[in-house]
Amino acid sequence: MRAAEQVFVAIPGPTLDPASEELLAEHQPGGLILFGRNIEDAEQLTALVADLRRVLPEAILAIDAEGGRVDRLKGLVGPAPAAGVLALHPATVALQAGTWVAQALRLFDIDLDFAPVVDLNRGEVDNALDGRYFGITPGEVTPRARAFLRGLQAGGVGGCVKHFPGLGGASADTHFNVARIDRPAEVLRADLDPFEALGRLAGAVMIGHAVYPAYDPELRPATLSPAIIGGLLRSKLGFGGVAFSDDLEMKALDAWGDLPERSEAAFAAGCDILLVCHTLEALPEIVARLETPAHAARLHEANRRLSFFRQRLLTLRTSREALKPLKGLDEAERLARVRRELDGLQTGLA
Repeated sequence: MRAAEQVFVAIPGPTLDPASEELLAEHQPGGLILFGRNIEDAEQLTALVADLRRVLPEAILAIDAEGGRVDRLKGLVGPAPAAGVLALHPATVALQAGTWVAQALRLFDIDLDFAPVVDLNRGEVDNALDGRYFGITPGEVTPRARAFLRGLQAGGVGGCVKHFPGLGGASADTHFNVARIDRPAEVLRADLDPFEALGRLAGAVMIGHAVYPAYDPELRPATLSPAIIGGLLRSKLGFGGVAFSDDLEMKALDAWGDLPERSEAAFAAGCDILLVCHTLEALPEIVARLETPAHAARLHEANRRLSFFRQRLLTLRTSREALKPLKGLDEAERLARVRRELDGLQTGLA
């Protein structure tokens, strides 16, 4: 088993530069994440993905395509509706949105969307989640998030529910600051409901970086907390799928060591997949920290979960259902079709 399988990384620009290619080829990380900095136009992205597939043929290719302001492909296929807009409509509209987001991702051979957000809107305005909520209550969030997720899967793309155990109560943005959610466990219980309802369907949950004193008296961020990942997610909710960390380079984790140290801590706490979204050159040291006897059992467990999840993604992308809407169209026609559908969807929701 290779520890690099349990790390998802990103490259710095719109082309695969020689230094990045050499590092990726040597270490073979389990996945790659695409960001806006990697995307210029359809032709460029198609070429980049082909290069990445050549160097890492087994890697999972992932992206953030929630719709709204977190939508990396909006410059190529047009914007998809935000969760906050879909929250105003029946779940059938979220199903339609998820299906066409998936078709956009399949145009560029992308396997996994880090969506949907299933956090409950707790009324906080400074946590970077504005417009990204499907609602205030589990009864509002769960059916729409489920529909969006099923749409992704029908279109041949996997999804990942986030940000466990619920980030809606954070008063700060974990990209830039520590976020502490001082609510009692009985109040926080509602935030768990969408994860409990949808975790098995997605097969993947992303762990956030907020601190929850009610869950972990040692005040560790969720990503670094065995109490939250092992105790709450695994034991209490019974989740058996893949646990992704959020980006381990966010400022909320600055007090918890350098990037290799916090990566090791997140893995030991129960994160099966570590997201390293900027510093590709840290990959060798992260891998070295995980490939030790102390982490052997944890590595076996995480590798098993990733293998099962990878097979799920392969099944999705090869399903007949995923191919139906664009069958028989060439590449330009497929792109135009997805643009029309997303534009029509946006217009209908305006």
